[in-house]
Order: sequence, then structure tokens, then C-alpha cells
Amino acid sequence: MDNIAILVPILALIVLVIMVYMRFSPLIVGPVASLIIIFLLRMPVIQTLTGPYMEVAGSYFIKFFLIFLTGAIFGKIMEDTGAAVSVGKTLVKIMGSKRAILVTVLITAVLTYGGVSLFVVIFVSYPLALALFKEANISKKLIGGSVALGAFTFTMTTPGTPQIQNIIPMKYLGTPATAGFIPGWIGGLLIFILGILYLEWENKRLTKKGIYFDAYHELKKIPEDKKYPNFLISILPSITIITFLNVFKIDIVYSLTAGILLAIILLHKYLNFVEWRDCLNKGAIGSTMAILNTAAVVGFGGVVKAAPVFDKIVDLIKEISINPYYFPAISTTILSGFTGSASGGLGIAYEALNNQFINLGINMEAIHRISAMSAGTLDSLPHCGAVITLLVVAGLTHADSYKDIFIVSVITPLIAVFFVVVPLCMVIY
Repeated sequence: MDNIAILVPILALIVLVIMVYMRFSPLIVGPVASLIIIFLLRMPVIQTLTGPYMEVAGSYFIKFFLIFLTGAIFGKIMEDTGAAVSVGKTLVKIMGSKRAILVTVLITAVLTYGGVSLFVVIFVSYPLALALFKEANISKKLIGGSVALGAFTFTMTTPGTPQIQNIIPMKYLGTPATAGFIPGWIGGLLIFILGILYLEWENKRLTKKGIYFDAYHELKKIPEDKKYPNFLISILPSITIITFLNVFKIDIVYSLTAGILLAIILLHKYLNFVEWRDCLNKGAIGSTMAILNTAAVVGFGGVVKAAPVFDKIVDLIKEISINPYYFPAISTTILSGFTGSASGGLGIAYEALNNQFINLGINMEAIHRISAMSAGTLDSLPHCGAVITLLVVAGLTHADSYKDIFIVSVITPLIAVFFVVVPLCMVIY
């Protein structure tokens, strides 16, 4: 019976995927998928929904609300004032219109590797990407994969990144942030190259089918003959956010607030009072929907973790008999997939398996890099909070863009980890 029970979270996950593809709201999908686990495993309904589900969803809301709020408002200002369009036009002029995808990935990557939370990066990168894709006449659908490649993959788990996925192993193993430098960065570069090649190939495929940029309605507030702010004024608020966060180590909410205030000062003449009021209101409202949709799905991970069968899943992982270098890769990959979170899966892996990792008899730096990069594989399944946020902010559906997100943030990292990073660690360490 226990072995059959293990299939219940998988069944719930399958239902969740089907429902999001059928365009059911995450506010419905999260609770429904959770109820499948609750009923089939005979867990107390009200106690589980108000306990593990709401605790995780509520904790997520509390932790990220101000970030979502300030991030969404900043992104809306960049969009409505034309600052994002100005940056996009300049970058396309410098890099060439054919490199809009590459520029989007690089901008997103620099922000993420620079320490900006990937959730915040989504709000900052999207209006810039929209402007870039408009100038290059590329389908908006590819923005999902482009931002995901820059934020959810190599910049999140490679040596030296300040993202939490690279910090967790440090706390348990006592390793440096640059642990596994050579295999980590070779794997990271492979993810980047394969991702860019795929996205460019997909763009050519869509172009041949006559599919080009189709989101002009999102830019309707800015007439084509409107005078745009110059590039320097347009980019300064973003530079301010990055500088405050990474140089002065100021909290991200304060950094974003500083960027918003500077943007209002520098760009005040590009909107009248009513337009500014509507801009701020829409940004705030958009942030609320984004975080509620994300939290509703994240709560599902809380139910999975609270299910009595979850300990059995962890025990089965402990019993895996395989080459010691592949053990942290497989275990972290599985747990990240169930929780839909790289940091969540990594945290559970180290809480449950840390002693087993240490007793593998292999170099700690190898364990650090393998586990960190493995966390960035199945974490990006359809129920991933970051994926949901990206799609909601970009006004896309799973049907529109998840295939691209899946290839660049699940398939290519899996290839890099299991066929490059682990083998290189076996040779080097």
C-alpha cells in the first residue's frame, strides 16, 4: 500500500500540469491538486488546507509581497513612460535586431548573477524584453524561454552566484561560493549555449510560419510618434537598483523603491498626473494577482511535504545504490521536482541527506556543485512558483511558452549536470 501511496503526489502533479495547460487559474489549480493528495492519502481536509497549504502559501506571500509590489510598479513605470522601449531601441541598435533574444538573456543573466532575486528580475526584464522583441519583430511567446534561460538556470547555480541555491550547500558543507569552479562553469556555459541555440532555432521556425511580434496592444499607451526618454535617463533607475543592491548591500525592497523614486523624478514629464496615477495603480494591482497566483501553487508543495508518504519518498532516495557522484544529483533533482522549487528541494535534501552526502567519501566541493546545479533542473516543472510568476507577469499561458521554458530550464540543465558536471567532478575531484 505504501508503494502505491507514493504515486499519489505524482498523480496530483499530473493533474496540476493538465489543468494549467487547460488555462485554469492557479488559484483553482493549487487547491484542487492539493485536495487530490488530501483525499487519496486520507489526510484531514480542513486542517491540511488551513495548516500546511495556507502556511506555505501565506509564508510565501508575506516573504515576497513587498518585492512583488515594488517590482511590478517599477516595471509598469518603465513600460508606460517609454523607458523600456528606449532601452530596447538602443540595445537593438548596438547589438543588431537579430540579437534581441541574446540581449534579453544577457540582461536577465547580469541582473540575476548580480544578486537580484529571480522573482524581481522577472518584473525588471519583462518590459525591457517586450521592447526588444517589438523592435526585432519576434513573437512575444519566446520571452518566457529567454527570461527563464537568463534567470532560472546557469546564473542561479553556477560557482560564485549569490543566489540562495549556491548558498545553501555552503552552510552545510563549509564550502566556498566558488566550489566546483571548473565543472560548474563548463556546465553553465553549456546550458547557456544550448539554450540560445534552441531559442534562435525556435524563432526561425515561428518566422517561417508567419508568427511575429503580436503584443502591440501592450504598448498601445505609447503612440509611435511619441518622444521617448533618452537611453541614459531610461537606464539609470535600473542601474540604481543594481548598484544599491550589490554595491551598497541595501535590501531589495529599498533598492527597488529608490529605483521607483528616481524613475518618477527623471521621467515625470512623460506622463501626466492621471497617467501616473493609473500607472502606479495598475502596477500595484498586477503585483497582487501575480503573487496570489504564485502562492496558490506554491502551497501545493507544502501539502506534498506534509503528506505521510513524503518521508517514504525520502527514505527510498536514501536507499538508492549508485555511483556516489550521481547520488546528490539524483536525490536533489527528485526532491526539487516534487516541491517545484530549487531552494526548497535543496533545503530538504540537505536536511534529510546531509550526513549521507558527507559520508559518500568524495570531495565536498564536488557535492556542493553537483547538488546546487541539480536543484536547477526539475524545479522548473509547471508548478514552479517562478515559472507561474513569469507567465503571469508576461501575460502568457503554459500553452504559449512552457515548452520553451521546459527545454531551456529543465532539459538543458539535466544534460549539463548528468553528462558534463558529474563526469568532470569524477575526473577533477
